[in-house]
Amino acid sequence: MRKSSNKSKVINLGCRLNFFESEIIENILKKEKDATKIVVNTCAVTNNAVQKSLQAVKKALKDYPDKQIIVTGCASQIEKERFKKLKKISKIVDNKVKTEPNSYISKKQFKLEKFNFPSIDFLSTERTRAMLQIQQGCNHRCTFCIIPYGRGDAISLPFSEICKRVEKILSSGFNEIVLTGVDLTSYGEDLKEKPKLGNILKRLFKLFPNLSRLRLSSIDPAEIDDDLFDLFKFEKRLMPYLHLSLQSGDNLILKRMKRRHNREMVLNICNKLKFFRKEITFGADLIVGFPTETEENFQNSIDLISECQISNVHIFPFSPKEGTPAAKMPQIKKELINQRVLRAKNFSENIKNQIMRKKIGTKEKFLYESHNLSYTDNYFKVMMHSQKKKIKSGSMIEAKVISISNGKFQVEV
Repeated sequence: MRKSSNKSKVINLGCRLNFFESEIIENILKKEKDATKIVVNTCAVTNNAVQKSLQAVKKALKDYPDKQIIVTGCASQIEKERFKKLKKISKIVDNKVKTEPNSYISKKQFKLEKFNFPSIDFLSTERTRAMLQIQQGCNHRCTFCIIPYGRGDAISLPFSEICKRVEKILSSGFNEIVLTGVDLTSYGEDLKEKPKLGNILKRLFKLFPNLSRLRLSSIDPAEIDDDLFDLFKFEKRLMPYLHLSLQSGDNLILKRMKRRHNREMVLNICNKLKFFRKEITFGADLIVGFPTETEENFQNSIDLISECQISNVHIFPFSPKEGTPAAKMPQIKKELINQRVLRAKNFSENIKNQIMRKKIGTKEKFLYESHNLSYTDNYFKVMMHSQKKKIKSGSMIEAKVISISNGKFQVEV
């Protein structure tokens, strides 16, 4: 069915950083009052992700014949020739410049020598929290990952520029800032003084006493510096939720993935932080069915979820990505991977439910976003059971948990 629309649209595939970039692109088009374009922001994390990206572009070409179809993102960056064959697309925008207004305003290809961090002028003002990208790219070459080839080597936003952006975000009325990047904990490696992430956070909290809520996106366990560790232990303005780029809980598989942490390191991080800050919770990314993974290897991952009490597990079935070393390793049968994914999902859901049930009857703090969905400080979903009075979005709430429904706390104010 052909669709017609009097406004532009951005179709997003892939990671949280892609989602953030898609919002920036959407706001660029809104500001220009441009109703002529459909932008597809692609993903290349697996072969399946590339295939879905291609399908999304083909569908957009079919559904919106009267629009310019523009393609960007990691899949079109890494596999440009496959997307070029879709002849009706208007242009492919380089990943380096996909959040630059000129990439969509000008009909010509817009080029820059290096990546420019997205302007905060295009942040969504309808939200209670602001995403701030301070890092891009990755210098590591995990055996399963193609993303460094789509986003380039690691670069950092200088601290002086971070300060300018934080000041502007706070003056715009946002109540929470989320710092994000491709490999956030590698922040500073390319800068002259090589500041660590923990160091710049300490300086931010000192310079901005009105910065009352700060979150971090995914963290590499191998790169948590002493300052960052201390902040998670003692700084109440740093939200008590740590999302770890875990990938596996088995040391042999981690070695074959070319990760730089082991299960003992992760256990130590979680146990120490929990000792100092009882309310802290953990999230993790987990790849199931990595080449050569045995039942014992898989069980070690499951056990680590339990031992660390990880309440928010993102589970990914391994899918070989052409061009990565892992694609050449002995593969696990797809049926077995699917079985393990289901077991991992059921197990992690049970862990989450156990943790949540212990909270019934207690009071939880959260930044109010909407009646149907907000997030507690330690990143559990919240829904208002009853709302006797109108609550302004962005208000701080402390409410009693009365029950759990569909993975959300039901609270009563």
